[in-house]
Amino acid sequence: MSVAELSTGKSSTYVHIQDKLAEPFSPNDLCKSWVLEWLDTNYCEKEAFRIRSCGTKAVSLQCPNGHKKRIRLTCHLEICPRCGQIGSLVHKRRYLRALDRLNWAPILGYMVFTLPREVSDAMPSKKQLSELEKEAGVIVRENFETEGCMVRTHFMGEEISKLHIHINVLFPIIDKTGTGKVPKETLALIRQQWTNFVNKTFNLSKEKTNVFYKFKTSTIKMRHVIKYVTRPVVVAEKFLSLSNEQKSWYLSFAGWHNTRWYGQLANCKYKQYLQEQGVDHIANQEKDLATATKCPVCNERYRYQEMIDVADIYKNEFRQIDKDVWVCYETFAYLLNKGSPNLKKKCGQPVDSKLTTGCPQTKKTAKSKEWHLRRHEKNCRQNDLFYSNVEHQPRAVPAISRG
Repeated sequence: MSVAELSTGKSSTYVHIQDKLAEPFSPNDLCKSWVLEWLDTNYCEKEAFRIRSCGTKAVSLQCPNGHKKRIRLTCHLEICPRCGQIGSLVHKRRYLRALDRLNWAPILGYMVFTLPREVSDAMPSKKQLSELEKEAGVIVRENFETEGCMVRTHFMGEEISKLHIHINVLFPIIDKTGTGKVPKETLALIRQQWTNFVNKTFNLSKEKTNVFYKFKTSTIKMRHVIKYVTRPVVVAEKFLSLSNEQKSWYLSFAGWHNTRWYGQLANCKYKQYLQEQGVDHIANQEKDLATATKCPVCNERYRYQEMIDVADIYKNEFRQIDKDVWVCYETFAYLLNKGSPNLKKKCGQPVDSKLTTGCPQTKKTAKSKEWHLRRHEKNCRQNDLFYSNVEHQPRAVPAISRG
């Protein structure tokens, strides 16, 4: 507020820059408060407690050689602003597990079975959706050269405030031609089989329903479609846009297995099946510290120690890898010396050109690398300036006499 505004008695809408830095606005906190308000009003104490306690605890793991790791515990609810984010710990685990089971065949098939609008508006029961998922898996295995599949239901699409239930099916195709193409007659037969089952289940008389099919042959596209299908769908923003009846119906699916595996990829068969195919069933999970069961330093299995508060993870003992994982300094030094470009950039160390040469995701010119390093150093200086400014309160403006 300026001296002229104080003398005239008018207030300014401008907020001091230090106040903006000290109290940043977080949309996730706002969505969380709205979700908790609705849960408390509608007596959903269990879900409200899980969201409030999400991320406050961590599990302590340690290998026999003393290397430690801490992993944040989450609530696993999609309506939670933390767990409902793309790339969250829950999404990462689901994605990596699916990646190990699906991303080994030369072709990855992708089918979407859509339900009519009136069926989505009628809010089908758990039993009906379970039967639909099972039938979708049966149809795919009958019409494609595949031994198993993953089925996952999406309750909503891109449009908010409306239910749009559709069932996604991912399946590895063992095709010698390497194309993944199927005749139009096969797609017409699949559409007719799905339409007949929907009509029988919901007592309808539809002539046809929407069925979508695509296939992926490159590793990057396979990873993208797996990440897309396994993402959280009914996030906090979409949940708040639904009616109270639809919200209660969605919460009634708590404990229902939304992701199901059929055929040789079922939970009781996939390990032996992938071993016969010469595929490591935990290869991608062991590469990520959040899902790895073995220590990256000594390759020994982690063992459970205790459950602790996240506030008790001391900075002088652990180094944070990301927002959900902490490791001891010995493990962090090993990963840094091993040559991880991401960790080196995070620490502000120069990245060795030998580590990035030939990698399709990091093909940058020397000039571009230098620019990225300069930008990183600038961000670090801005962060240091921010934390130093937060500790000091803005100076009080001297009182002006009005005469």
